[in-house]
Amino acid sequence: MESLLLYSLCIYLLIILGMAFFISKKTENEEEFLVGGRKFNLWLTTFCLFATWFGAGTLITATDEVANEGLRVTALEPYGAGACLILAGIFFAKPLWEMKLMTYADFFKIKFGARVEFLSVILNIPIYVGWIAVQIVSLANILAVFFPLPVWSLILLISLFSCIVTISGGMWSVSITDSFQLFIIVIGLIYLLFKVSGGSFESANSMISGVANQHLTWIPTEKLSDTMKWIGLFCISALGNMTGQDLGQRMFSARSAKVAKYGCILAGLGYIIIGSIPVFMGLTSSVTLGNFEGSVIPNLIKIFLDPISAVILTITIVSSVISTITSALLAPASMLSHNYLTHKFEKYSTLFLSKVGVVIVTLISVATAFAGEDVYSLLEGSYTMGFVGFFVPVTVGLYSKKLDEKACLIAIFSGILIWSPEFFGYNDFPYSLIAVVLSYPIYFLCYKFFQKS
Repeated sequence: MESLLLYSLCIYLLIILGMAFFISKKTENEEEFLVGGRKFNLWLTTFCLFATWFGAGTLITATDEVANEGLRVTALEPYGAGACLILAGIFFAKPLWEMKLMTYADFFKIKFGARVEFLSVILNIPIYVGWIAVQIVSLANILAVFFPLPVWSLILLISLFSCIVTISGGMWSVSITDSFQLFIIVIGLIYLLFKVSGGSFESANSMISGVANQHLTWIPTEKLSDTMKWIGLFCISALGNMTGQDLGQRMFSARSAKVAKYGCILAGLGYIIIGSIPVFMGLTSSVTLGNFEGSVIPNLIKIFLDPISAVILTITIVSSVISTITSALLAPASMLSHNYLTHKFEKYSTLFLSKVGVVIVTLISVATAFAGEDVYSLLEGSYTMGFVGFFVPVTVGLYSKKLDEKACLIAIFSGILIWSPEFFGYNDFPYSLIAVVLSYPIYFLCYKFFQKS
């Protein structure tokens, strides 16, 4: 199987590279590179939004979490993430698209000033770098099972490949290749579901009936602390990701505000539907696998599929992770290049600096991956910073005329400070949710004070 997987994977990756290089002809300037020239139709917008987060977190990590903890963990992935796309379509897509932005940092510059713009660039780099490092290491460990190569060499190869795909065509290459990979992912997951469930609703219902009752609880209500923790997790995923550059960049790439809105909503619905497949597999793993070691999806592939199908599903997993890595690379690189490097290096073309930004973020991500699990896990935890730091400024900027740079900076730092105990491991209280709730009165009190002074 290893030889078949090697040849199939090489052919598949060459196809992705070929597509990326072919599409690179479309990127003649910075706008084409960062937001696809704002030319994406409804289906491309929907597919690239769907593929943004549908990676190892959904296929591997979330499935294993459901197997261990039950449905309560789906508050974060996939249902929180799916709700985020729907809410972004309803409340954010139209007004943001009409501002003709390239990055979220542009929004902060227009609404609050240059200092908030710079702060958003600085804080967004660790938010994405930790996430990228986790994806790279996860994929390297998966491939190390099949190929006799050290993990460090696989980390370098994965990073190099992802960087080349992203640089070659920017948003165009990321979105087209992500959409192609998404098609492979969906087909592979549906086929695996068919094999595992026996292809009938009766069999699927029978499998669910064998699941322990405590695993079927969506929202824990026995303890108030558990309920508050669940609400906090859901809000982090459903609201925090709405201010992410990766999501915003795909909304900005749509050909119209209407396309941006309905693309988000359709992607969210698709995310919830397709994301329910790995949830089902994790939930019923005690029935299908009994006592097992390792991750749910690889074990299901090994038991239920023939070698050819197993290779296809393994490539599906690789596809999902690579699509997530390329999306995550482009997001902070866009802010770094468009909102910082272009101001500092005016002699160079903005398109060239956009590609330099991708290389810089890739190098930082690789260094983070090699720094060890403690470091990249710590940085991965910083993704909540987008929620506690920027959700209040974005909503205030969109729906209020009371705008002040100093009040915004104080609200951002206050939110991060209130949330900091959760960042350092104190998860007994939803600090992130409290941070956001308190940041609103902090902002408006500061606004009133500075207006008077």
